[in-house]
Amino acid sequence: MKQPRGQNFLIDNNIAKNIVDAAGITAGDKVLEIGPGKGALTSLISGKAKEFKAVEVDTKLFDNLQKRFSGAADTEIILSDFLKYPFSLERGPLKIVSNLPYNVSTAIIEKILPEKNWDTAVLMVQKEVGERLTASPGNKQYGALTIICGHYAKFEKLFPVGPGCFFPKPKVDSVGLKVVNLFAETLEPEFVGFIRASFSQRRKTILNCVSQALDIPKNDALKAVQLSNISPMLRPEKLSFEQFKTLYKNLRIFVGQAY
Repeated sequence: MKQPRGQNFLIDNNIAKNIVDAAGITAGDKVLEIGPGKGALTSLISGKAKEFKAVEVDTKLFDNLQKRFSGAADTEIILSDFLKYPFSLERGPLKIVSNLPYNVSTAIIEKILPEKNWDTAVLMVQKEVGERLTASPGNKQYGALTIICGHYAKFEKLFPVGPGCFFPKPKVDSVGLKVVNLFAETLEPEFVGFIRASFSQRRKTILNCVSQALDIPKNDALKAVQLSNISPMLRPEKLSFEQFKTLYKNLRIFVGQAY
């Protein structure tokens, strides 16, 4: 049976317990759950925290959760699409838990990361996404998502999760992640665009990527790359965040704006 919105509901109680335990929730915490679904995590969190909010977009699931947790003083079920939810207005520090829907997991993560109102999160994501978020320079999974998200938070793999832990069974494996907020400065949209453009032709050298993807004269691109002490023959996945930052700064010297 195909679920609306592509949900794969967590049905393994041990995995649910592992997620909640990893969050380290105490009686003084404020907790936010994204997409509680049928309440596998919700039932383990309700009653543990000072304040607990669960944001659910599906009206039927919301109604069921409302009835189920109506007597819990610390628990509030909110009907909303989290991508439209005013998360930045939530007062922290928050702990976040979620079995993220596969089709919007990166969008939700990218919405959360720049905010300063949370300190830790425990998230369930598709294995491939987890590998991208925890990759190191030189790894084939290393890319724009790794660099941008890694600026804001530290990602740690916790445990693998097989398809049998969900209903309906997905065709992919999942992984639990612990995320720690680094409270970093917000990245300029132009710099984020520069990183994404640099990986748009990742099999090319960084020199060709910068020149072609950003429509910069190759001679100017070469000067910026050399000034940054970067080999023009390196591919984008070999560069660290700091190297991208230096390259972006030097490109602006030659061309005014990075793109």
